[in-house]
Amino acid sequence: MTPPPILPCFRIFGGLLLSVLLLPALLVAQPSTPDDAGLFDLHGPVITRTIIPFGLVQPLFLTAAPGDHDRLFILEKPGRIRIYDRTTETLLPTPFLTVSPITTNSERGLLGLAFHPDFENNGYFFINYTNQTGSNVIRRYRVSEMNPNLADPASAFDLLTIPQDFANHNGGWIGFSPIDGYLYIAVGDGGSGNDPLRRAQNRSNLLGTIVRIDVDGDDFPEDSSRNYRIPPDNPFIGETGVRPEIWAYGLRNPWRCSFDRETGDLWIADVGQDNREEINFQPADSQGGENYGWRIKEGTRITGLEPGADLSGLTDPVHEYDFSDGRKSITGGYVYRGGALPHLRGMYFFADYIADFIRSFHYEGGVVAMEDVIDWSTAFLAIPDVSSFGEDAAGELYLVSLTGSVRQITQEGWFLWRNAHFTPGQLADPDVSGFHATPGNDTLTNLFRYAVGLTPFEPAHPSPLQTTLESLDGETYLVLAVERDRRRPGINFIVETTATPDVPGSWSTTATVALEDSETLLRVRDAQPVSAAERRFIRLRIIRP
Repeated sequence: MTPPPILPCFRIFGGLLLSVLLLPALLVAQPSTPDDAGLFDLHGPVITRTIIPFGLVQPLFLTAAPGDHDRLFILEKPGRIRIYDRTTETLLPTPFLTVSPITTNSERGLLGLAFHPDFENNGYFFINYTNQTGSNVIRRYRVSEMNPNLADPASAFDLLTIPQDFANHNGGWIGFSPIDGYLYIAVGDGGSGNDPLRRAQNRSNLLGTIVRIDVDGDDFPEDSSRNYRIPPDNPFIGETGVRPEIWAYGLRNPWRCSFDRETGDLWIADVGQDNREEINFQPADSQGGENYGWRIKEGTRITGLEPGADLSGLTDPVHEYDFSDGRKSITGGYVYRGGALPHLRGMYFFADYIADFIRSFHYEGGVVAMEDVIDWSTAFLAIPDVSSFGEDAAGELYLVSLTGSVRQITQEGWFLWRNAHFTPGQLADPDVSGFHATPGNDTLTNLFRYAVGLTPFEPAHPSPLQTTLESLDGETYLVLAVERDRRRPGINFIVETTATPDVPGSWSTTATVALEDSETLLRVRDAQPVSAAERRFIRLRIIRP
């Protein structure tokens, strides 16, 4: 696959790993949409919110330091690390670090960033960048003792340099395993197309591999170019002609890997040549040594580049998709483990840099079929050029666009709804009639106050949200009343009702009657009486600007 000019060769997964016999049929299947999935109707629309609209130059990655909930660190391809202050919601004007000299042509640049697991105490962080000769350099820095928003340039210390044959397929991701604490490094096959120097299957070099090293020791004190320790359980230690740093191999251009912060599983998105994009999965209990097949195979497809090659022992992807509807370039992401969107927990998100789609799926030890893949492209408003995902300290996910913006995957407003039979006693008891969705499992009233920016844990005087039963012409109707806050004129409300809340798409705004809508009060009544069904439900969606 020839990358777009100057820009990295990115791609996302939305395909599947399945048997060879089923593959042709499933590759043409269409992923589902969030509405079709039936998982989201009770939780509200999942959207993206722009947190940085502009000000970044070719951003390639986003992360947070361990335990740091106040800052996000963003890589820029030309060699800068920028800080986004989440408290003030501003991009700090002075870079955290500027790396120079650096090579940025084609897919080169500042490509990876990882904070030491003990960063809070030792201040160490690590970068992966391409130097003036085009080699990938793994370098350690320390944060400034005088200013936590600045790195100390004088602390630069090179751990490893990996020579690169061509200007593309640099890989670039680095990350610490939450299980063993070692640093993992994703390295491309050396570049060009079809791996012309056959690097990915040659374990005497580090190209086309996942490297695993211990950054807290040095097994090579006499070699200034190798400043690290080899983990004693690396799979190829002692094998003649094999680099002991190698953890896994057979990769083409692993563009964005990640560890599942909860399980320790490793996800590897590998950019294909001209036929398949793939996502590889390595369980946390792996002993290493996997051969992911390139250039013998591209995904599950035999390339023909290595006639007569032994196919036994190759590890196929858990998901792949083809180029039948145009060229692709996968961008790997993360398994969502945040707390804000509990119904998305366990979903792996990925994107495609060229096709501009964003998808997700659950993986539970089997094959991922296309019909199990959810496409978020419409819901997320077609974000262009997704160069990376990012994860903050709490596990919430972000989308980084090479055009310069950053968006957070979040929820549109809040849903407040009654999930029990609507008797007067139940309406008076929020522990019975309220959906407990706030931090700390608080009541419906507190949820409303939290959503509109009020202090959620103070008593409301009067309560800004009231649900009552009112009589009209001998029938009883459910009525929702909302006290508007003039200080927040940008907040809008949508009220919906249904008799079947578990049925996707059953909530309706047309089944409501507006009784009053003013600057200070919104009162909406269900158009159907309570007696029209065994039970009636009403909910309020809060749309924040």
